[in-house]
Amino acid sequence: MAVNRRLYRTGCVMIVSLSLLAACSQNAGEKRKSPGDDASSDPGAALSAPVTLHYYTNDNTKWLELEKQLIAKKYPNVTLKVTLEADQKMDQLVTAGELPDFISFSLGSFWDLKSYGLISDMAPLMKNHRFDDSRYIPGVLESVRSYSDRGEMLFLPFELNSNVLFYNKTIFDKFGVSYPRDGMTWEVVYELARKVSRKENGTEYKGFLFQHQNLVWKNQLGLPFVDPKTNKAAIHTAEWKKWLDVMGGFYFLPDNDYKNVSFYKDQTVAMWTGANIVSSVVEASASTGLNWDVVSLPQFGGSANGGTQMIAPFYAIPPGSKHKDEAFQVISYLLSEEVQVAKARQGKVPIVNSPAATQVFAADLKGVSGKNMGAFLKDKIGKPAVVTQYDGIAKDVFYKTALGKDFYSRTKDVNTILREVEEEINRKIKEVQQ
Repeated sequence: MAVNRRLYRTGCVMIVSLSLLAACSQNAGEKRKSPGDDASSDPGAALSAPVTLHYYTNDNTKWLELEKQLIAKKYPNVTLKVTLEADQKMDQLVTAGELPDFISFSLGSFWDLKSYGLISDMAPLMKNHRFDDSRYIPGVLESVRSYSDRGEMLFLPFELNSNVLFYNKTIFDKFGVSYPRDGMTWEVVYELARKVSRKENGTEYKGFLFQHQNLVWKNQLGLPFVDPKTNKAAIHTAEWKKWLDVMGGFYFLPDNDYKNVSFYKDQTVAMWTGANIVSSVVEASASTGLNWDVVSLPQFGGSANGGTQMIAPFYAIPPGSKHKDEAFQVISYLLSEEVQVAKARQGKVPIVNSPAATQVFAADLKGVSGKNMGAFLKDKIGKPAVVTQYDGIAKDVFYKTALGKDFYSRTKDVNTILREVEEEINRKIKEVQQ
């Protein structure tokens, strides 16, 4: 199945390539252009005439509506044709030849987009439009370039999905335990979790649970899943053992075994971290009286790597875009101070250096008065691991095996589990390569 998908994607990319080749052949007598030569010599004039831009995205939330409103107000000459991934999958889009002018997706979709030929190096456009990439906060540019073995700028992130530690004040009060605080290590969190993990009157209170994806995939130690030089798993290492000993160790606490329990619905989890669920938490607080707060994401003791690796949705421009300059100008505006401030007011963490945006962070969010919302701004981007096209395979195996029942039940030791995870990843990579 994986092989057939790969061949199918290759065919889709060939269709795109042939379409582009046919278009180029109509101008066979012209001088061959280098990448970026199509960019206007006057980028500011790119949107002076009416233009329809095809925008492809997997975001069907209020943020898409905000983008549409901002673009319409800023550029009345632009008509935005929006296609949602939920309505037209990537393979359908490419096969139909309906190539978008620009796209926005979550980082987890990057390799699929690349395999369908919907990603290109944006450096020439950045140069021609005099895009100031120094506005990005530290770690962004290095993280983007880690997705290319040639250091290309294949996408531009537009906000930061910061990680924080949510906690339930009621549980801490119930058991007379001090609240978490900013700047903790995971070792300190372990001690807090130990004090509040228990069964009482038929209720199981979990001290700490975490979403695997954020803390595994973009782990704080900057550990790779696959060696880019050999395309083989890089899991059976002392560094991954350290990670699993610390993070997996939480599930060996009495009464803190892993279960799929909701922090804001069940309200029996003392501490939780993962995706930004502040909107859901605020709603739960209003309807059920959930007494919550947040602190900055804890760190590994003795580690200087910083926060999690970058987790950020991004904009990109496909190589087949008919309006690259116009699309890039729109993207530049969506990364402007004006837009970053507008989104920061509604709780989106700015990914550019903008005191104006950080000062008004979450100002328009209801239900966060008195909360430690500054914690969202303290999660610094950690050093990126080298990224490969096989990371998705490795992540799936890691989630199911390294953090699976053999680990929780202690039927196998950590070294054995990591060795078996590595063997399984290599087997699956080999299947795809055949």
